[in-house]
Order: sequence, then structure tokens, then C-alpha cells
Amino acid sequence: MLKLLDYIKKDEKFSKNLKIIIFSVVIFFACDTFLGYFLTKGLEKYYGLNTSSEVALVGHSHLMLGIDKSMLEKGLNKSVAKYTREGVNVSDRKIMVKQLLQHNPNLKTVIYGMDAWSFTGEGLSDNSYKLFYPFLEDNNVDTYVNNQADFSDYWVHKIIKTSRFNEGLINSSIRGYLDNWSNLKIGEVDTLQLKKEIALGRYRKIDNSVENVAILKETLAELESHNIEIILLYIPTIDLLNGAEKNKFKESISIIENLSKEFKNVKFISLLEPWSHDHSLFFDQIHLNPKGQKVITEELIKKLNLKK
Repeated sequence: MLKLLDYIKKDEKFSKNLKIIIFSVVIFFACDTFLGYFLTKGLEKYYGLNTSSEVALVGHSHLMLGIDKSMLEKGLNKSVAKYTREGVNVSDRKIMVKQLLQHNPNLKTVIYGMDAWSFTGEGLSDNSYKLFYPFLEDNNVDTYVNNQADFSDYWVHKIIKTSRFNEGLINSSIRGYLDNWSNLKIGEVDTLQLKKEIALGRYRKIDNSVENVAILKETLAELESHNIEIILLYIPTIDLLNGAEKNKFKESISIIENLSKEFKNVKFISLLEPWSHDHSLFFDQIHLNPKGQKVITEELIKKLNLKK
């Protein structure tokens, strides 16, 4: 009889503990789902996804810091999606374009950021696919990330939605809710130090990969198939760096110019001259400071309005 009572007590304790565990798991995943949804919506707002934007900026931090979204919208009198992310290469941007095409039905123009290192495989983040974790509900993104990530890494992020966000993505989500796209890279490039680094060969080398050129061609072809106007935009990079490998730099520019001739919907706008020589516009060798961003955005608005 005593053994039976002990068994019942143990069974009741086990059932109680099991209920607590189940309840805790349910609460965890409910909170995880809500917070993941909240952060994702902030990111979509920051990047301009799922909007009626007619114009989209696509590129990495070079374009992000080079163009003022709010100023561009006012200057063109059109809504602009600024889908720019740090460290993304041409493969990543191909996925970004697919997202825009799927989620922005009114898209008419894509301004695609270019520089002399656009076709260089080295130098950008090897783990840039992780930036796409918040958008695993998108089939194109899901397939892309699944092919890039380790099995366990993929499934952890697939199941636990809040694990998809690092500090930078959380910051971007919050900035989305605050309607804040400002350039925070305040200051001017140290040209003396930059000259020393270049003299020592400590700078990103240009390597025009045939594979990366082909990937961009695929992206341009897809945009053209949707009758989207494409502008390949060269935001200034500082002249000191441009001259480090003059022949390779010219080769990169030539590739971009040829792409604008190969595709009927593609135009190339270079804002290199004369601004690459004005060092006061630069935060570092490739990124503009707020002053540079304002100057270049105004110039882009002029050129785009002339095309009307």
C-alpha cells in the first residue's frame, strides 16, 4: 500500500513537472514568434520591402552611405526602397533583387551600386548569407541560405526566429521603425595614413572574376525580363585608391560600360569625377561622410531628373 502511494505521488510530481515544461516551451515559442515578427517587420520597413516603392537602391555599405534615401525621394518625388546591406557580394544582391521583384509590385527602377571591386570575390564577408536569416520565410532566401549554411546552423535559425538577428540587424530594425536612414560615418579620411597603407600594399586588390560578372549579368537579365530600368551607379571612391591599380581599375570601368551597352534597359552613371578628388567628402577610402552623401545625392537627383 505504501509503495502504491509513493508511486502515485511520484507520478503526480512528474505530471506537474511535465506540464510546467510544456507550458514554458509554449511561452518561449510564442514570445519568440512575436519578437521575431516584430523585428522582421522593422527590417522590411528599413529596407523598403513590401512597399509600393517605384525606385530601389541595391548594394552594400558603399551605396548605403553614398545616397540619402529621404533626399532622393524628395528630389525625384517618388518613393524609394533602400535595400543596402554591409558586405553583400553580387550573389547576395541577386537574392536581394529577387526579394524586391517578389515583394515590391510597383518597382520600375533599380539603382545598383557599382565600384571597381564589384567583381572581386575577396574582401567582402564570407558569411554574408547570415544577413538573410530574418527572411527565411521567403523561398528564394531559404534556398540560398540552406545551400550556404551548415546543417545545424540552418535549422537552429529556422526554428528559433529571434536567433536570426544579430546586433546590426536589430539596430536596422529599430531604425526602420524610427524612419532613420541617416549616415552616421562622421569625420574625414586620413589621407596620410591611407597613402602609407597603399605604399605597403595594404589595400583591397581588384580581381575581375568572370564568375561574378556572369552573376551580375543574370541579375540584369532578370530585371530586364520584368521591364525594370537599371542604373549602374558608381558612387565616388577616393582617387588615391583608384590609382593604386590603374590598369585593373580601368578594366573594371570598361566591364561596367560594356554591360550598359549589352542590356537595353541598363544605363551607367559614374559620379567619380570630379568628386573622387575631393577628400573632404570621404569618411574612408570608399565610404562617404554625411557631407559627401549630400553632395552626391544632389548630383544623382540632377542626372535622374534630366533623363525624364
